[in-house]
Amino acid sequence: MRRLIQFSVRLYPPAWRARYGAEFGDLLQDQDPSLAVLVDVVRRGLEARLRSWLSSGPRGGCSVFEGVQRRAGLLGVIGLLVVLPTTVLVAVAVLKYIVGVAAPFDVIEPVLTPIVTHPFGETFFVLAPYAAFMLVAMPVTRVALGWRAGRLTATVNVSTPALNLAVAIMSIGLAVFMALYWVAENL
Repeated sequence: MRRLIQFSVRLYPPAWRARYGAEFGDLLQDQDPSLAVLVDVVRRGLEARLRSWLSSGPRGGCSVFEGVQRRAGLLGVIGLLVVLPTTVLVAVAVLKYIVGVAAPFDVIEPVLTPIVTHPFGETFFVLAPYAAFMLVAMPVTRVALGWRAGRLTATVNVSTPALNLAVAIMSIGLAVFMALYWVAENL
């Protein structure tokens, strides 16, 4: 477990490791190797890597939110690639089983059946709308909570490209459709 924890330190950005790596390694040597320590090192390493990735750019350092804004288009493309297979599958299934047009579904069925019937494939197709939504909507949404005049105040700031908005709407639509389908089939 100790070797896995030491290996996980590589998730931190190189600049961070150059500055804090020796001290962090000493700190990890003092810890009992456990799954909790491994999970913490991995989680914080990924957070540091993400912060480093988002704040890098032609303008130098900036807040994480501004960094995400610069990369929002890339997140939109990635979200679209994640949700597209599920969208196609649901669309051709609706064409076949509701509209009665079987040709598109029959063409892709031999390729998709082994993927969709495998537990990992099924999980991907079911969770894709949620993952895509998180990719395109969550990083470009800033929520601020505070107290003003003895009352809790909240502000939500969303600044996103049109592609991200379209993918978010597509993801929500797919999730609602799949939930309604599940309810109709299981009740």
